[in-house]
Amino acid sequence: MVDDLGETPAELFRRYGPELMRFATGLVGRQDAEDVFSQALTKALAAPRFSSIANPRAYLYRAVFNEANTWRRRLSMRGSVEARAALAGYHEDTLPRLDVIEAVLKLSTRQRAAVLLTYWADLSPAGVADRLGTSEGSVRRHLARARAHLRRILDE
Repeated sequence: MVDDLGETPAELFRRYGPELMRFATGLVGRQDAEDVFSQALTKALAAPRFSSIANPRAYLYRAVFNEANTWRRRLSMRGSVEARAALAGYHEDTLPRLDVIEAVLKLSTRQRAAVLLTYWADLSPAGVADRLGTSEGSVRRHLARARAHLRRILDE
């Protein structure tokens, strides 16, 4: 199977795998990132319509995002504690303060995705929207809500 850009699933994996893994780590933590990442890619690449996807990168980001949502719901239903080091290693040059990491962990998955891709991956709202396959307005809305939530948490 080859996508519209002429890349096989293996080539897409090599091309986007590292950034998708960092994204998964930021969403669910180091402990669960590999499972979320592998589940998402397995499902996405096996989808019958994958070969007709116009933007495979956005599709794969969305798959990781959706799998992270599912994973977080499962964890909360089981009463599991979320990993504290979710953002550690997300971006090699900077390590956020522990209180910032804890605050980001309290955000919804959508808000966390917007924050991670905006501030740790240094993407514009348009770039985040492209990666997640959503609208720029939606990204801006989630960023605004995340900033307000973080402000409340960090000002306590």
